[in-house]
Amino acid sequence: MTTQLDAPHRETAPDSPETSNAETAVVIPRVLFNYVVIAVACFIIGLAIGVFGYDRVVQNNRDENSELIGSAVAAVVAALPQQPTPVPTVDPNMRYDVTDAGNPALGPADAPVTIIEFGDFNCGYCRRFFDETLEPLLQAYEGRVRFVYRDYPILGQSSVLAALAAECADDQGQFWAFHDRVYSEQVLTREVFVQYATELEMDVDTFTTCFDDATHQPEIEADYLAGAQLGVGGTPTFYINGKVLVGAQPYENFVAAIEAELNAETSDDPAVS
Repeated sequence: MTTQLDAPHRETAPDSPETSNAETAVVIPRVLFNYVVIAVACFIIGLAIGVFGYDRVVQNNRDENSELIGSAVAAVVAALPQQPTPVPTVDPNMRYDVTDAGNPALGPADAPVTIIEFGDFNCGYCRRFFDETLEPLLQAYEGRVRFVYRDYPILGQSSVLAALAAECADDQGQFWAFHDRVYSEQVLTREVFVQYATELEMDVDTFTTCFDDATHQPEIEADYLAGAQLGVGGTPTFYINGKVLVGAQPYENFVAAIEAELNAETSDDPAVS
């Protein structure tokens, strides 16, 4: 799952018969998602091997690396539950308790509508939402919508690296500029991340130290765990005032969801006749 480099997944194409209301998302197979414990363990292992070892482990003896990975995998296998762990059912009619958890946000904190995305910088459908929908929504509902990004890196090692880099950019007030650069090109390498940091006039030494030390590993783990507990099965997944909307759906679907929330707020306000 999260940081297993070759974790199986499927993409629901726009014209697929499985796609209702034009839902498009990278989806984790149900049989895998039932093992949340496995996902969490693999996530931590992937961070340890994929990040700390990014520049350092490569230089060590290959046999020692294989032994390290083998030991880590054995530990995961030993922790496997004997029966599948039930996963929360995602109900589009339910209002979930989803917090921004101090994550990067656009729009006023008191906006009547909050949209929280669980996204992966390696996800093609997340990029589609970025390309086609995000900016028009923010412009159309300026001052009335707050957009929050939470990390849900499920598509391999590069997804985790990109999440770590973006959080390091956030430390220097450049999350959204970095976010836009990553989604515009989706080249997820340390070299490119450092290039972005340079172009955005960050303190590059601070950025690279933050990235190489995996400073924001706990925050990314927390985002992933929150999404898993909510039943997030793929990216992008959105919560609009707590109501779930899955996939890079058409702009009109987001408008309908936002308008419903705005209308509900108006009808509940006794000052509005």
